[in-house]
Amino acid sequence: MRAIWPILVTILTASLTAILIAWSFLLSTPVMAEPESDPPLDALSAEMTDFPEAFVEPDELEPEPSEMPEAPEWLRSAGFDPVICPFRGRIDYEAGQIECGLIRVPENRERPDSRTIELMFVRLVARGEDGDGEEVEVRDDPVIYLTGGPGVTVEGYVARLKDHGLLDRRDLYILEQRGIGNSGDFCPFFASRNRADQIQPTFAESQQAMLRQARTCMTGAAEAGVDIAAYHTFENARDVKALRLALGLERWNIWGISYGSVLGQAYIKVDPDGILAVVLDAIVPLDLEELMRLPHWHDRNLEMLFAACEAQPGCQRQYGDLRERYMAAMEKLIEQPIGLDVEADERYPDGRVYFFQDLVAGLPFSLLYEESTHPAIPAIIAGLTRAVERNDRRLFRAIALEESGGNGGFSVSMGMSMAVRCLDGYVDRWAESAPEDFLTYPTLARSFGDPDSIARAPELCREVGLVPRDPADFALVETDLPVLVANGAWDPITPVPLAEYIMPGFANGRLAIFPHAGHGPTRSVECSGDLMNDFFDDPAADLDQECIEEGGEAAEYLAPYFQTAAVPRGIVMQAEREKRFGGHMIWAGVSWGLSLLGVLVLALTWLSRRMGSATIKGAGATRFLVFLAALTISAHAAGMGLAVRATIEITPVLLLFGLVPWATWVAWLAPLALLLGLAGLVQGWRYRERIAVSTRVGLFLTALGASSASVFSLVWGLWPLFS
Repeated sequence: MRAIWPILVTILTASLTAILIAWSFLLSTPVMAEPESDPPLDALSAEMTDFPEAFVEPDELEPEPSEMPEAPEWLRSAGFDPVICPFRGRIDYEAGQIECGLIRVPENRERPDSRTIELMFVRLVARGEDGDGEEVEVRDDPVIYLTGGPGVTVEGYVARLKDHGLLDRRDLYILEQRGIGNSGDFCPFFASRNRADQIQPTFAESQQAMLRQARTCMTGAAEAGVDIAAYHTFENARDVKALRLALGLERWNIWGISYGSVLGQAYIKVDPDGILAVVLDAIVPLDLEELMRLPHWHDRNLEMLFAACEAQPGCQRQYGDLRERYMAAMEKLIEQPIGLDVEADERYPDGRVYFFQDLVAGLPFSLLYEESTHPAIPAIIAGLTRAVERNDRRLFRAIALEESGGNGGFSVSMGMSMAVRCLDGYVDRWAESAPEDFLTYPTLARSFGDPDSIARAPELCREVGLVPRDPADFALVETDLPVLVANGAWDPITPVPLAEYIMPGFANGRLAIFPHAGHGPTRSVECSGDLMNDFFDDPAADLDQECIEEGGEAAEYLAPYFQTAAVPRGIVMQAEREKRFGGHMIWAGVSWGLSLLGVLVLALTWLSRRMGSATIKGAGATRFLVFLAALTISAHAAGMGLAVRATIEITPVLLLFGLVPWATWVAWLAPLALLLGLAGLVQGWRYRERIAVSTRVGLFLTALGASSASVFSLVWGLWPLFS
């Protein structure tokens, strides 16, 4: 046994490395990803793929016939140009599963002298098999997916929809709308331009700064030759028709969610003869009626949320008075925003950052979009509320300093977004509804917008040349096309009343309310692919009510949850005290490495003694205690890792405040390991003369490692006394 300790030093090194990587992952997990700009193209992939043929030997240009797959028929269409997908290398797919192309369209069809612009589209190819791997027939009537925002880029949709059940039977096309991403983003630096001007000490001033950014964006685009008046929903609808014609399709099916739902309504007016059937989800009425009443809808959201919480004994017991405290937290930030000094950098040029009430209101609002995040919302509201009540500057500093590794491909082209909002009338509708909402919901209204900025915005639209279009164009649709209108009962931004409002115009329409879903259930509910395929197969057939009513589950709220500030502390320390953070990680790595090494060695020792001589009195008990200490602290580390993973699966945002409830039971292993480690040290010291020196050293190191790891957990708030 004397030779085992030095031989297994390499295991300690490997363990230390693994732990450092795990902690690095934990502390670099994206908490909140704000869409800013498109990720850069994969330069290496582009360079390798576009290598000039002139520099390649002729025999390298023509592979063997058996290796040359026939080009897909659609790639040979004269109506568009195939193009290498710009997300190649960032999204995992096989050749032939995803293809991209470009079409050219007039920028402004209402002007005969308009220039032309290029728009990118993506084709997700039908799989021809169902979820069980059984072969199914691929239909010849594809679907066009109308994206949301307005202004969201295509990459995130491709990543999310490439595994959607709709692709079992049908091709899915996605058009990156004009002014978005690869289709001519004309304000790519909106969020990063003049950062010092964006950071203002009051909410009102920060909102006014956003208006200045908008003016800079629009005037700069116009000076560069962009016809900004052409970026509205009806030109988008004409682009969708142009894509259909370029693909040589007589008719196809429509699927639009959120802004895609209002675009779908406009498209029904623009190209009714090119449509077979329509699915609209997360409804934005074409006339925008009631849409911009965010305080009104969020008040409705909170009523639903806390009523559901009250119906669950654990949630009611834990968060019974939370709504009153939550509103008080917003009011506190309205009166006294949180300002922090940070190290000056590109994001914070003046070394200052401010937090306002919009964070406290907006974060839970945004988490209602996805039903998968619903279980964590009361816990996150409680965490935000507590942070404001206690003036927890470390938490807000962590939010300021956290740099996400990406946004999942979802980003917003703000120029196009603002143009649509001005031209379609969103800005005017908000200005019209705001005064009443500020009277009825004063706290929530002041958390979603500044009254002066809201009132000023319509004038700004007109000053930069974005004069709202004729409201008659936006009259509600009347059609006898088969239309399935879907909505999530928990949708925070496009709630069920808006879906009910548009239904009278659909003579052949049906309304499906998913009782547990958030924003866009046809995208998120697993069975929705089959539901839509069945509808497109036969729009007159009965809908799958089981999918609609039972496709999701009511949220079981996390109450209580395991509270810990480990992640905010790690973010702040890593950003501001990197050497100290590195020291803590070495401490953790050595402590857990010794513990893991001890578990392995003591297990081998036990096996060898089972086959050998009897145990000396005192030595066996020491080994047993030390082994239990090392095993317990190792189980603590593994359990916390699993708890982190389970928390991230619900939402990474919860890591700011704590972990899933069962992490509390795992946390008890840390103090238990300390007790066992100390007991092992005492026992080992007591019988030290009866234990060989090399074994004694190994046991002491293992006990110290387990005890040290337990203390590390205590320092980092991973003991149960903090929850």
